[in-house]
Amino acid sequence: MRGVRRRALVLTLAAVSLAGAPQVVAAQAESADEVGLLRQASVREAAGDLRGAESSLREILKKRPSSVPALLALERVLRVEGRLEDLVPAAVAALAADERSALLNQLLVRTYSALDRVRELDLAARRWIAMVPEIEIPYREVAQVWMARADYARARSVLEEGRRRIGREDALALELGDLYATLGEPQRAVREWERAVGPEARGLSQVRRRLRALPDGGAGVLPSLIDLLTAEPASMARLQAAVDLAVDAGLGERAETVARRVLPGLDPAERESFLVEVARRADGARLNRLAYWAYGEMVAAEAEEGRRLAIRNRLAELALELGDTASAAANYRAVESAYAQGTPQRRQAAALRIELVARQDVDAAAEALHEFRQEYLDAPELDRLAAAVATALVAGDRSPEAEALLAGVRGPRSGLLRGRIALARGSGSDARTAFMAAAPALRGSEATATLALITLLGRVSDEAGRRIGVALERQIAGEAGAAVDGLLGDLGELPPEDRPALLEMAAGIADSGGLADDAREVRRRLVADYPRSSEAPAALLALARALRVESGGEVEARELLERLIIEYPRSALVPQARRELQQLPRVSAEARTEGGSG
Repeated sequence: MRGVRRRALVLTLAAVSLAGAPQVVAAQAESADEVGLLRQASVREAAGDLRGAESSLREILKKRPSSVPALLALERVLRVEGRLEDLVPAAVAALAADERSALLNQLLVRTYSALDRVRELDLAARRWIAMVPEIEIPYREVAQVWMARADYARARSVLEEGRRRIGREDALALELGDLYATLGEPQRAVREWERAVGPEARGLSQVRRRLRALPDGGAGVLPSLIDLLTAEPASMARLQAAVDLAVDAGLGERAETVARRVLPGLDPAERESFLVEVARRADGARLNRLAYWAYGEMVAAEAEEGRRLAIRNRLAELALELGDTASAAANYRAVESAYAQGTPQRRQAAALRIELVARQDVDAAAEALHEFRQEYLDAPELDRLAAAVATALVAGDRSPEAEALLAGVRGPRSGLLRGRIALARGSGSDARTAFMAAAPALRGSEATATLALITLLGRVSDEAGRRIGVALERQIAGEAGAAVDGLLGDLGELPPEDRPALLEMAAGIADSGGLADDAREVRRRLVADYPRSSEAPAALLALARALRVESGGEVEARELLERLIIEYPRSALVPQARRELQQLPRVSAEARTEGGSG
């Protein structure tokens, strides 16, 4: 009996599979047709045949009215022809097929605004909001359209309605802060940005970007924001955020006061990490007294002798900069007398001393390095030491002397510096040779980054290589924003084939520097301006991944992944895009259900 049932079940499943097979084949054929027509439209548009491009795109929309790639391309073509009003019927038809699509709703609202059809704009905006009243995206996008039209009253009304209907005090706080800042109401903006930071400071990076965009870099409002973040009851995360912002504002004394409140609430591991970050950022901002306090706390708690030695070196240096010669002398004495003559530990201490001297007096450091090389012929620290002294020479515009000093030194640190020197003088081939020599001794992310740089330099001109070299120096100095700006500035002066690679590098630097918004903006520019470049698929995938973790970003993430799969079917990233796409429908369905419940 069981065997009969099992055979019946197998036959039933087989019948279902065979019945569905034609639908799968038809869907695949339709997708292939769409890809072909998109490519045809792209070729025609590039050749100046705008009517032909429009014809190809409208053929796609007849079969699939909600095709986002086709609609965006049609928008571009019609805008060039001055016939943007002809986009409206296509956008309306697309929304009829997929009324919840954020991109399609945004397209229609944007089109009505560009056509100055305010009544239709208002109606389209209201329909979109009514469809998903508990999601922030429609309120945010509609408010931005009204702000772009300088209709700040309507923008404010939309945002306040969104906060009320979403039912969270911090809903749309970033956008309301932007609005109040635009209206010249800084204290109201600060109150909203304080809400946007949140109880666990998850919104700090976005608020920081808003502050930096203000004409005074946020100097006028930062003290008030710090006061709000430190008001009791304040979480550890908000106190640490206040320390970060105080350092940004150059308020070293305020940062130290708040940091002292933070320390007792941290466990040993968190305490170490916090102090390291405060010391690093204080060093970068030249807040020497704050850095001296942080390093002093670190050396008091540090159990490992080698690390304590390094911290004492920095304490000595800071003491000198602060004019505290007694403290500097005490720290130097502790370092020099820590180990016996001829021991490896003393050799390491001497190496650290030379590195320290290189930051103060490069000529004295070069002389000390010469003596060190005579005493310790094959010291393992030699590569690091030579690179440190040569780096100081490069910083003083003495690159030829730096190259001479590196002669005969072998190792990854000196090799990387040789490559950077070669890039700075515009010799991409010499830089690649130096980087390739250094790469085998590197590990982890540094090795990966160096191999990627070697590949990049093999594809771009020497002028692009020189610009890459400048960006690397800025990134090493902790100036990620300046590095990104340097790569993107006057990009049109470079050969067209160089530009996508520099955009990709700029996005990577923005990512590593915590500039998430900049990274997204650069990648959007890459896929918009250079859709046929080899870098475009990776940019689409990175954009989709970034949007997945944002509230309400799943819909656009899906559309970007679909675009990658359809427009770049031979890309090695397509399998990854498919896996990402498979993880989205369940999350997106929940978001839609939640949005429709209101």
